[in-house]
Amino acid sequence: MMGLGRRRWRCSSNSGRAMPKDTAGDRFMGYVELAAMDRPFLSKAEERRLLEQGISQFGLDPQDARGIVLYVAQQQKMYLEREVDSRILPILSRYGGKRKKIGKKKFREATELYNELSGGVLTEEEARGFVKQVMEQNKFRPKRTMVMSRGWYDKIGKEKKPAPFFALPFRSV
Repeated sequence: MMGLGRRRWRCSSNSGRAMPKDTAGDRFMGYVELAAMDRPFLSKAEERRLLEQGISQFGLDPQDARGIVLYVAQQQKMYLEREVDSRILPILSRYGGKRKKIGKKKFREATELYNELSGGVLTEEEARGFVKQVMEQNKFRPKRTMVMSRGWYDKIGKEKKPAPFFALPFRSV
């Protein structure tokens, strides 16, 4: 873990886990454990929010806050979005080849793999959104289908619009 090697660690008598001696680290570790209690998957935004709170509210330096978040994630068997992203990237590279173009079928396979790598806790729509985000960050492009369209790719992440509600002319709403 980054930055945590400088501190002295002690083992708490009731849980058997190592904790830093300073109370700010102890409190932040408890806070992260509480925040991670019902979350098997931690997105980048949630991880960033926890790090910001560790730095601003608990007065920790960035390396210690990151180390505590990673430690708790490992202990709680949580999946971090950035770790899953780094594991899916070589798969996308293989699928995309030199041109970095990924077809609809390979995209579906990558989505299923992403969901498996994240412990199966994401919905299909969420997994597609995360894979699309990784593709865009690494300059992958969707392969066009037979009709020369990338509509399948462009639809990912767009909110479905609710059906418009029109008042019937004979009834007041």
